[in-house]
Amino acid sequence: MTDCAHQTARLFRDARSGSIKVEDASRLANILSILSRMIEGSALEARVEALEKGRTLQ
Repeated sequence: MTDCAHQTARLFRDARSGSIKVEDASRLANILSILSRMIEGSALEARVEALEKGRTLQ
């Protein structure tokens, strides 16, 4: 998830500097947001599953 945050920050800097169009940065940031939520959901699902099985993830 940290990677998504870094990439989003990079998009912001690139859009602000004019390296890429703001519209393109917005679209890509939306994709990164979706990926971030998917990663977060997968991690949460794994944690819940581990708790339900009475074990912890390392």
